[in-house]
Amino acid sequence: MRILHVYTLLGVVCGLTALALLWSVLPWLGFIYAMAGYFMAMKEVSTYTSRYQFLAAFFTALTIGFSIDYPFQHFPFITLALLVSVSGALLRIIFLGTFTLTGGKWLEPVLLFTALGLYLSGNLFQDHDFKAWLFPGILIAFQGILAWGIYKDQKQLGAHVQSGYKVQLNTEAPDFTLPDQNGLPVTLSDFRGQRHTLLIFVRGDWCPACHMMLRTYMKNNHRFLEKNIFCMAIGPDPVGVNRDMVMKLGLEFKVLADERQRIAMEYGVQLNEYDNDFADKYEEGIPLPASFLVDKNGIVRYVSRPDKVGEFLNPEKIFPILEHL
Repeated sequence: MRILHVYTLLGVVCGLTALALLWSVLPWLGFIYAMAGYFMAMKEVSTYTSRYQFLAAFFTALTIGFSIDYPFQHFPFITLALLVSVSGALLRIIFLGTFTLTGGKWLEPVLLFTALGLYLSGNLFQDHDFKAWLFPGILIAFQGILAWGIYKDQKQLGAHVQSGYKVQLNTEAPDFTLPDQNGLPVTLSDFRGQRHTLLIFVRGDWCPACHMMLRTYMKNNHRFLEKNIFCMAIGPDPVGVNRDMVMKLGLEFKVLADERQRIAMEYGVQLNEYDNDFADKYEEGIPLPASFLVDKNGIVRYVSRPDKVGEFLNPEKIFPILEHL
């Protein structure tokens, strides 16, 4: 079932409205509509995390840049500043398989300072009015806030992974029973002797990277089924939130509710203290994105790398292991 991306749709409508207004007698209103469209698209990045939100964010940001630099009788500093700015906000998510959550720590700072340099150059060396200071400045400031949040996230993840996960390769996977998205109990040991299981720990429905991971595994679910592997996601959200996430992302595997994060703690993929203004707050802390492949005998055959959180977004790292099961 397709879910209507309400805010993204409104963002595109705002962007198109802005295009009409920016060259009318109401250019101020056009800038406001473009800004509203940008933040509507960015709001849904954490909800759906798909190309629709990415395209809407780029479209609305560049609309502001084009309207300032038009008719392009000089170098388009402001347009390029906004292109770099929105890239700094989204590239890690778009290319998560490459950058992961902890790799490429240079990405956000480099893009932030590049956007800031272009923004200042356009305003200091070219003849723009105060709209060129105000509206692009807000978007670049927002990029800076995101960059700070990502830096804090990377620092906390990096501090945790120094000791690795509690569950190691070729050891027995701890058993558990958790409710799925329909409230039905699922026990890991029930799969013994019958199926391999892939456990995918996620940080919650608020996490854009986790949405992309779940979608990627869903696209490859037929390959897992061919290898007799049953995928299960485990997160800190309650049953109702997980049910909505399954419908929203079109998942065909189970999402288990580990509300008190006891299983995440047992597997060693949990931060008991976590500070990030962009994350949902959980009393116990927050799980880490991680995956564990458990064979039908209950033995762990694959563990995602703790020093590259998010690397397991690429399921190709798992399939070679299946040939030896």
